[in-house]
Parts: sequence; structure tokens; C-alpha cells
Amino acid sequence: MRVLLVTDIHGDTENLEQIVSRESFDAVLCAGDLSDDNEFDDYNEQLKQVLDVFDEGSGLTKAVPGNMDPEQDCVKQLIERRMNLHKKIAAFETFEAVGFGGGQTPFGTPFEPEGSEIQNALETLYDRMNADKRVAVIHQPPHNTELDKADGDHVGSEEVRELLENKEFDLLLTGHIHESRGRDEINGTVLVNPGPVMEGYYGVAEIDEEISVELKQV
Repeated sequence: MRVLLVTDIHGDTENLEQIVSRESFDAVLCAGDLSDDNEFDDYNEQLKQVLDVFDEGSGLTKAVPGNMDPEQDCVKQLIERRMNLHKKIAAFETFEAVGFGGGQTPFGTPFEPEGSEIQNALETLYDRMNADKRVAVIHQPPHNTELDKADGDHVGSEEVRELLENKEFDLLLTGHIHESRGRDEINGTVLVNPGPVMEGYYGVAEIDEEISVELKQV
């Protein structure tokens, strides 16, 4: 199953349209910051435009909000489009995915859940998953990896790392830290930050008996 991996769109429909139009895929997973409450006077209208682009694509889309997405506003639209993965499990042909949005910053952004909230919710959901292949979509990256470096410091979540150490996920899609595009691994879980869509970055995963990920750019 070919899955488009995106994150940190921040309302950039132009780059998102290029990505969706140039790739053929069966599904989309998005790790948050779809619109941007600080950037747009009308957050909800810009979010609508972003979700319209996903609707034009070739595959089922599931997404979580990011820290720049007010939780209730974002989830409401995602639910209306049947795209919500926040605090939910979604079944795909070859895997199940579970998600949690938001992320910690020093700036008081709209959606900053505690790491313990993320961990507790996803541990509960994990125990309800049945598929052989399990994917986590979490906006906040795990601590002390290649994906949580900001200005040289590791700023990810200790609790998200603990979750991945204790539960057997096959793939984590994350974002949040724009400069930490790349891959890493925790206890056999492949970790991917495909980089921000707003800078033209994305990834493509093949999820079958094995998982392969390619990082790409428009």
C-alpha cells in the first residue's frame, strides 16, 4: 500500500497541491499543522482549503492537528470530512493507524497537550489495535532522536519516547520540528519526519509485509 506522508502544511495549499498532483497513492497520513492560527485571520477557511486539496487526491486521508491548529476547530472539520485520526484508530488495507496531535513549544501556541496525555491516550488505543502492522501519527516527536533537534537541543517528548519503547509500532510519522527532517529508529520502530510541506517536503511509504520510506521534495 502506497501512503503519502505529510506534515507542517501551515496553510500552504500551493505546495500541497503540487505534492498531491505529482504522486499516485492509496492513502495519506498527515501529522499536523494543517492551517496556522497565527498566520491566517480566518483559520477555519484556510483549513477548509487545505482539506479540499486532500479531497482531490487519490487516497483516503487521515490527519491529526498540530500545535498551530486549535484542537476543537481542527478536529471538527476533520470529523466532518471523515479524516480525523486524533485520539482515534483508522483501519487501512495493510495496517492500522492511531494518532494524537499538538506539541509543546515555548511560545504558548494553540494546542500544547502534556506528554502524559499523549502517552496515556495512545497506550489505551494501542491495546485496541488488531492489525499486524501498526502506525502512529504524533505531531510531537520523541525525545533524543534525530527528529527532535531545535537549535542543537533535543526538545521532543520523553513520554512519546517511552510509548515507542513500550509498544510495538512499525512506523511513526511525526513533524513539528521543521529543521529535523529525516529518519531514525527506536526499538525497531521506523521514525520519519518528512519535513514541512510549506518548504516543499514530503515522504512516500510502502506499507506491506515490509515498510520502506522515501523522503521527497517538490
